[in-house]
Order: sequence, then C-alpha cells, then structure tokens
Amino acid sequence: MALIQLVYTSSLVNNAPEVMADILQTARSINKLRKITGMLLCANGGILQVLEGDDADVSKTYRSIEFDERHDDIFLLSKAEVAERQFATWDMGFRHLTETEISNSAIAAEVFNANRTEIANRVKPGAALTMLVLFGEGVEMLE
Repeated sequence: MALIQLVYTSSLVNNAPEVMADILQTARSINKLRKITGMLLCANGGILQVLEGDDADVSKTYRSIEFDERHDDIFLLSKAEVAERQFATWDMGFRHLTETEISNSAIAAEVFNANRTEIANRVKPGAALTMLVLFGEGVEMLE
C-alpha cells in the first residue's frame, strides 16, 4: 500500500464559524474511519489542507471534497508518495490563522490573500507543506 500525501487549497462558499466546525467534524470522523491523517489551516475564507494515508482512501476523500458544496475554487497543489506521515497523531489538526500570522508569513499571505489563479501560478507545494508543518507544531487537537 502506497502512503500518499495530498495538499490542496479551496475557498469556503460560506465563511461562517459553524460551517468550518461542520467541515472539521465531518473530516475527523471520515478520516478516522479511513485512517487518514492531516492538518487544515484556514483564514479569510480560504483553506489549505494536507491529507495523508492510503492512496485509494486519500483519493476518495479528495473526490468527496471536490463535490462538497461548502468548497469552491479547489486547487490540487501536490499529490506524492511519502515514506512516513508528517501529521500522524491527528485525524485532522486545525488552526485558524490570525491576520498577524498571515502578515508575518510570506507563504501564508500568498495562500490566504491571493485569488485561486495566483495560487496556482505562485504557490510552491513544498512551501505550502512547510507552512502546514510549522503552523501545526505545538497545536493540540483543537475543537
């Protein structure tokens, strides 16, 4: 079984806190069943997420996100086989970035203040993954 790591961005159709809470609840329950781990960052109505797990399970989950009416402007940054999980302890880690955190991180500003076309042309997948790892350090499983 190949271990896959997939990174994507999307925009929320509705940026209300209860929508994000519902997305997290859904993600955590599905990911637990499928043995998928990951991290989700959100800000300004945008999402940056990494999913890790078996290729078939990650692909199935990503396809369901593509059809989820709560997401718009979905863009796949990367999908690659990896030797080990970077987010192994979380069904889905989560962090809502503050404006200060965004302004202090060039890559966060690119992801969360850019339109989807700019993201596709300018955001490097490795940089996005690095940002997920850095913002995920020390974060507990937030509700």
